[in-house]
Amino acid sequence: MPFLHAMIAMAAAVLPASDDWIAARGTGTCSATDVDFSDTRQGLASCAFSDAMTTNDGGLTWSVFPTGLQQSLVFAHAQSASELYLARLGVYRSHDGGASWTEVGNLSSHFGSVFDMHFDGTRYVALQGGNVLYSEDSGANWQTGFAAQSGVYLDQLHFPSSDVGYATGGITSEQGSLGSVVRTQDAGVSWTLLPFANGQITAADFLDPSHGIVATLSSNVYATADSGASWQLLGTLPNTAYLTDIGHRSDTHWYGTDVSGCIYESRTGGTSWSATYCDPSGRALAALSLQKAAGVAVGNDGLVVYENRIFPDGFE
Repeated sequence: MPFLHAMIAMAAAVLPASDDWIAARGTGTCSATDVDFSDTRQGLASCAFSDAMTTNDGGLTWSVFPTGLQQSLVFAHAQSASELYLARLGVYRSHDGGASWTEVGNLSSHFGSVFDMHFDGTRYVALQGGNVLYSEDSGANWQTGFAAQSGVYLDQLHFPSSDVGYATGGITSEQGSLGSVVRTQDAGVSWTLLPFANGQITAADFLDPSHGIVATLSSNVYATADSGASWQLLGTLPNTAYLTDIGHRSDTHWYGTDVSGCIYESRTGGTSWSATYCDPSGRALAALSLQKAAGVAVGNDGLVVYENRIFPDGFE
């Protein structure tokens, strides 16, 4: 094979398939921090610098708007096209599709950012600072389910069922890298600290109450099959990838977003991964939604990518 042809063949073998993911439109300069969908078409993303954006076509086109909340937002939840939630310094709800916002409860008077939330009817769970809080009246009043502890750092919530949930996170410093996992079996009322000795967890997702996968700062992927009591090394991510979010289609097909703007996928249950999209400008991806239909990943400086391989009559 001539040298040029050989180089082209080698490049084609290592570059991610660009047609599987396409750039969304209308995202402006929004540096998105989270994304959520209420159904196959209606979605919401939070942006840094107090903006947000919505979509009504499943994530292919977006409209950016100011919220007036005067804070960099880190959490988004779309209950419906009209009922939307955003959070950071507090929790804020809109009943008119984002035109106006009011605070839910009084979490803005508490210390710490609201990093993540879970909604199940009138029961809400919120991760604020190092505390895990719960509400049984749609956020009007909050109680502490897990009080912040020294050496425990949490930034993501995961509820594979109504009763069983996990909070994960960690921190890395000159003293080393620490990972944290806590579990509830009563919908957030009480939590148990679980052992995790493999360093800071940067992303996680759970298939069911017993089975889950986490990625660490050291680019390793671990799995549990016993509700977090023990963790086994599945493999190492390529390119020293730093995953910011993980999701799954099935027990074998997993997705992850990373800080260099790549989407990684595993079709082997997390044992091996490959990049299926990488942003040419290297803009970081922050969050991923696979909940309703096509996958949508969001990130810095207007980066939103849409999974082009999924169609209305089924997957792939």
